[in-house]
Amino acid sequence: MSKYFRFFGLERDPFLDTADPYFYCELGAVRRAKERLAGSVQASRGLTIVLGDPGTGKTSLCGALEQELLADDTIILGKILDPSFATDTEFLIAVGRVFGLALPPRSSAALKNALKNFFFESVVLENRTLVLIVDEAQNLSDDNLEALRLLLNYHIPQRKLLNILLFGQSELETRIAARGNLADRIDGWIRLGRLDPAAASAVLDFRLARAGLTPGQTLFTPDAREVLIGASGGLARRLTMIAHLALEEAADRSSSQVNEDHVHAALAVRGIVLPPSSEPLTEMAPEGTARRPFFARLFPRRLRRRQVVTK
Repeated sequence: MSKYFRFFGLERDPFLDTADPYFYCELGAVRRAKERLAGSVQASRGLTIVLGDPGTGKTSLCGALEQELLADDTIILGKILDPSFATDTEFLIAVGRVFGLALPPRSSAALKNALKNFFFESVVLENRTLVLIVDEAQNLSDDNLEALRLLLNYHIPQRKLLNILLFGQSELETRIAARGNLADRIDGWIRLGRLDPAAASAVLDFRLARAGLTPGQTLFTPDAREVLIGASGGLARRLTMIAHLALEEAADRSSSQVNEDHVHAALAVRGIVLPPSSEPLTEMAPEGTARRPFFARLFPRRLRRRQVVTK
């Protein structure tokens, strides 16, 4: 079965819903965020938190930072993808596991002491830098947050022994703010906002170019691009999802370009309603002529249903 993107002469699917570093688009705000994270790690300043609504690019930023850190042989990196642990003991065992330690089930105090010894040996004796990344950090329990705070107590005069980078949704800020003894230990807050229209358009162009679009070739008409960007609401994940469905729709109709109808068809498949400011204006019918229903004019053929899995 032919891949839809081949129809447009592309080498790769430009809009897969994955955090593929190949399609990582480092705009100004994202570049500054990554530089701040890398700077905090280099200075071993302890805890930095990245906040953002779902779809704002936290996972992509995290993946790009990981690649940069893994390229440095002096850095030991551990990552927890889903910190849904019932107790602080489970959490501490998981911390040890991501750093390659097989810690047996023991008391919380014993686990903390074992981790402290590992941190000291790695940082002081081996001159390495330890980094713990926690994704979906809003799922950390209060006991886990307290365990993190205690791990941040391990330091030498010049640096923290463990650098912790938390990536979470906005509600994490409220929970941490309520824990003053943890909030005071935060080196920096990084908040990822939504894309403005210019940035969203730049992301589209970047992904298409990386996928092999011929220079000078235009896939999205200006009207299609405007509707697509408006419907995305500034969310990078939604932008790529709608663009993917619109390209599929255009390929199914053997259209060499994605026009406004194709984008509306993609929106209909996902049940996305345009914000009022982005709704297309209704045409005025010539006086004395009957007008077809709006959707009959908008979609000249019946939409085929697709099964779409929403993450």
